Amino acid sequence: MKHLMKSLPLAFLAAAASDIASAKQYVVEIDPSVAHSKQLLTDVLPVDAIKRSMLNGQYLVIDIPGKGQLHRSAMAAIRSQSFVKRVEEDIWVTTQAVPNDALYSRQWYHFEDAGGVRAQNAHDITRGEGSVIAVIDTGYVPHPDLDTNRLPGYDMISNSSTAGDGNGRDGNAIDEGDYTGLFSGCGSSDSSWHGAHVAGISSAVTDNGTGIAGIAPLSKFVPVRALGRCGGTLSDIADGVVWSAGLPVAGAPLNQNPADVINLSLGGTGSCTSYMQAAINQAVAAGSTVVVAAGNSSVDARGATPANCQNVITVASTGRDGARASYSNFGSVVDIAAPGGGNGGGILSTIDRGRQGREGATYAEYQGTSMATPVVAGVIALMRSVNKDLTPAEVEAALSESARSFPGTCAGCGAGIVDATAAVLAVDNGSQPEPEPQPAPQPEPQVVNYGGATDIAINDARRSFFFTRSGITRVSLNDVNQGSDVTVSLVIRHARASDLSVGLTGTSGQRVALRVVAREGGDYLLEGQLGSAQAGDYSLTITDSTAGVSGSLIFFGVEQTE
Repeated sequence: MKHLMKSLPLAFLAAAASDIASAKQYVVEIDPSVAHSKQLLTDVLPVDAIKRSMLNGQYLVIDIPGKGQLHRSAMAAIRSQSFVKRVEEDIWVTTQAVPNDALYSRQWYHFEDAGGVRAQNAHDITRGEGSVIAVIDTGYVPHPDLDTNRLPGYDMISNSSTAGDGNGRDGNAIDEGDYTGLFSGCGSSDSSWHGAHVAGISSAVTDNGTGIAGIAPLSKFVPVRALGRCGGTLSDIADGVVWSAGLPVAGAPLNQNPADVINLSLGGTGSCTSYMQAAINQAVAAGSTVVVAAGNSSVDARGATPANCQNVITVASTGRDGARASYSNFGSVVDIAAPGGGNGGGILSTIDRGRQGREGATYAEYQGTSMATPVVAGVIALMRSVNKDLTPAEVEAALSESARSFPGTCAGCGAGIVDATAAVLAVDNGSQPEPEPQPAPQPEPQVVNYGGATDIAINDARRSFFFTRSGITRVSLNDVNQGSDVTVSLVIRHARASDLSVGLTGTSGQRVALRVVAREGGDYLLEGQLGSAQAGDYSLTITDSTAGVSGSLIFFGVEQTE
């Protein structure tokens, strides 16, 4: 121990005592074959520099203050010790029978031929009863489409400022909101309620007459809060993976509902660390399948972690047309793809309506590999429901072998698009007859009246690292008289019109078909024809699914014979 004390610069030790608040976090793997190796490191560092141990004490999370040459010298001195196997950065991570649910017709990813996963037919066999999904994310919010299926969770965030709840780890996994201000260091943004959105995709309650249906609507989910303001640390997420599998984590009670599948709709940049890989390996050995988002940077997923770890199922995102979504990462580490929104439609799911704190339940469309990942997790819950003896390796093999081919271009997206019905039948050994295909429900128009308007801005989508919230613009035009030979016209000015989907509802609630009849530069003239129409309101909905390009509605009118 005296040798180690001489190896560390004295200035570093002084700085460590006074500057812990500005420290940078690392994970040290110690050599268990060296006697008292944990105590050797503990004794030489200031007491506040040791944050906690993890993975049965083989790893220590530490804060190392300072910067520049002094910092590098201190790190080199720690790495040089005989009882230290490696020192890795604690990577910062940021943020996918026909039910009677009112919004189910908008859940195209369940049933559409091009972009859907054939969930309806799978639900004639199982709805996920008996399966448990752990959602390691921002936590949960009270919601009528989630409450029945929620099991006790845990808040794994060790930093109180990131958690925003005034303390560190505890048994309360509720989402306090991840909103950030201008001077937060990660940009200003509203709360995303990302964990609730992810949980709803996989596990929302069905046949309750409201909202949406999950891919596995009778599965239960365990919320594990590991992301807060600006994101979270990979060491907290690693502990969350171990805890979700029902394994011990220092200072936390055992999870009494070990997960069949662990959902990680998150990621950062860098190689797969040894401590994250160790956590995944332990969870998989305990029987939990780990599903990870490939990332939303439209690059090779080899540089995204934990997507690049071994023993995980890495998920790319496809759009409504079944082709690779423009934002989705890709490459050899990707195992399978699932609908995550884009190319004509977002993923509708559960959130809170508050911009900062919780204000009450609602729904929103997001898109990203964050949304595609819980689609796969939900399918795995269906598989485990009919075959509890499946190992994670058997789950992955069955998913790949039963995946359907891409109807569009999706290079580097794995084996195909996940097929819920085929996957369930593959592991159910054909004991259930394949149900007759049922016609998909037609989308029900959502009529909202905001009053007549022209020449208004189209709301642009808002993008975060791992999801995009669609921009939705609704405009109403009042027709005071009954008419015949009706032509509804609108002109949209937009530099990238392929980002938009446009829907028009007539005065009697009917969907009006629109087509582009002329284009000049970035101006598009759209028209819809009706033989006759009653007096009332026409409701126009414009959805922008991709952030970065703005536009406007410059004309909206009706011409008819009276």
